[in-house]
Amino acid sequence: MREPAAMGRPREFDEATALTAIMDAFWAKGFDATSLSDLVAATGLKKGSLYAAFGDKRAMYHQALALYDRLWIDGTVRGLTAGGSPTARIDRFLQSAIDGAAGRGDDRGCFICNASIDQAPIDPAAERLVQASLDRLETALADVVSALPVTAERASAEGARQQARHMMAVYFGLRVLGKAGVRPEALDGAKRAALRTLVGG
Repeated sequence: MREPAAMGRPREFDEATALTAIMDAFWAKGFDATSLSDLVAATGLKKGSLYAAFGDKRAMYHQALALYDRLWIDGTVRGLTAGGSPTARIDRFLQSAIDGAAGRGDDRGCFICNASIDQAPIDPAAERLVQASLDRLETALADVVSALPVTAERASAEGARQQARHMMAVYFGLRVLGKAGVRPEALDGAKRAALRTLVGG
């Protein structure tokens, strides 16, 4: 991509590729442990080019969270609205938390989950980005839960929301346990137990 930059000089790098590299760096190490040198190495760009394209380190972090939302949260929401029974869709959702670590040996966990602990408590902009992603997941899950057979627990919209939050807690718990190295068999057992409580009402 070539587009005007400061002083009329063209940018001769792909900003989408660079931002993905920035996201991966923050996702792997967190905000504080990711240095500007790490971002330079990850993108292959000079400091001046990074600042000109994305702003300072914190602005880069915010853009990385927004990119994660577009890539990963969008994909998760699409999975929840895809074909299959409501139970099957929630099963796939929870299974994706297990596969994220077991399938690729990926110990990064969920970037949104990491950010909720890392920066959201001290950075209002990061908190808003994290909460927006969590709200999208909760809404998609509540819609799926609402399609399950009606029980006393989910007879109301608020009941469905509460059970959706329960499934979110299970999902993020699985991501954290997977990041900690818990065996996939143990994670699968936890997933199945959560599904039994949901189906059993």
